Amino acid sequence: MIPAINPTTVGGWSIPFRDFLDAAARAGFPAIDYSIEPFAEVARTQSLEAARELLAARSLAIGSFGLPVEFRKDEDTFAEGLRRLPELAKLATSLGADRCCTWLWPATDEPVAEYTSRFIRRLRACASVLEEHGIRFGVEWVGTKTLRTMKHDFIHTLPGVLELIGAIDRPNVGVLFDSFHWFTSGATTDDILALRPEQIVLVHINDAPDRPVDEQVDDRRLLPGEGIIDLNGMLNALRRIGYDSFVSAEVFSDTLPLLGPEGAARKTKEAMDRVLGAASEGGSGR
Repeated sequence: MIPAINPTTVGGWSIPFRDFLDAAARAGFPAIDYSIEPFAEVARTQSLEAARELLAARSLAIGSFGLPVEFRKDEDTFAEGLRRLPELAKLATSLGADRCCTWLWPATDEPVAEYTSRFIRRLRACASVLEEHGIRFGVEWVGTKTLRTMKHDFIHTLPGVLELIGAIDRPNVGVLFDSFHWFTSGATTDDILALRPEQIVLVHINDAPDRPVDEQVDDRRLLPGEGIIDLNGMLNALRRIGYDSFVSAEVFSDTLPLLGPEGAARKTKEAMDRVLGAASEGGSGR
């Protein structure tokens, strides 16, 4: 499996773009999980080669980039984002990126049928553009019960997101599999073993503090190996089905960013090395 890092882990999107790239590279990460927009700005104002050099000079790859289309708001906003998607997808491909991901809020105040049908239509349109550029599209379910505070529950389980993916009905669409949401939605290793490796586009890894599942808070997560999630079981199940690609650290923490981007990235890489190494040896993930 290939370690990657998400900017959330080192302090979020307030960290300057190049500082994040430097921190990831100096910590020894081979890949990042990031936005395509800063690369597009460099390509626009300088050159495509300059955008490529941002990665090449640091020996980094883009493991995945976030969907640059706002599909949750009004139709005009969605249409504008969709209009720009072919250009950004083409750039991503030229930078070696072949995975794009997004996530779903687990509740809504809207009528569920209308909400669902709109998302299917919009995500299918995005998937079709990405497919034309050879890019796989991952959709993440959010399992955290404490976020389901609106009138209606929406998709918050692995079976639920798989059903949505089936309705989107594009061959390049799969799951963004997050360890925290696997844990908080009550899924098991058997649920992983029922998947095919091509159904998983990206894996996010993090850990959960010692509190009941239904009391977990989405933005209170730990480094891999510091909490109560059976990461060893999860990773070994992923290996058994043949998943061997990007595993991106996404940790929401108040304390980790205090180390600064490079310090936080180094501590994260050390934690990931321990957990991935223990799983590969068949040992404990904690």
